[in-house]
Amino acid sequence: MSNVILEKALELGKLIAQSEQYKNMRAKEASMMSDVDALALIERFQQLQQSHHMLRMQGQELSDEQLNEVYAMEDKMMGNSLIREFAEIQEQFQKFLNQVNDQISEGIEGPKEPQGCNCGTGSFS
Repeated sequence: MSNVILEKALELGKLIAQSEQYKNMRAKEASMMSDVDALALIERFQQLQQSHHMLRMQGQELSDEQLNEVYAMEDKMMGNSLIREFAEIQEQFQKFLNQVNDQISEGIEGPKEPQGCNCGTGSFS
């Protein structure tokens, strides 16, 4: 039985790879990665993240100036249309994967009760 499950998981992965959501995300990623300006921004941001990560690993807290530097770099990156478009489509793809995961969970656990609804549990005066 577990082999069948693994085969179905592989099949699901292949279907996801053929989906428009995945193809669009990969196309935006390729556009972004082929742009020199976008790559330079990404590289600078990653270097900044790495240096700040090293400081935190050494037990140092980041100063307000260092935090502002990160926020400014994020803003600069999102100012690049290719990076922004990739980030947006990547977020959409993640939502799609979350929906797939929710469906798998529903298949395992059954349908979930609506949140915040106490339907039929109260008494009426």
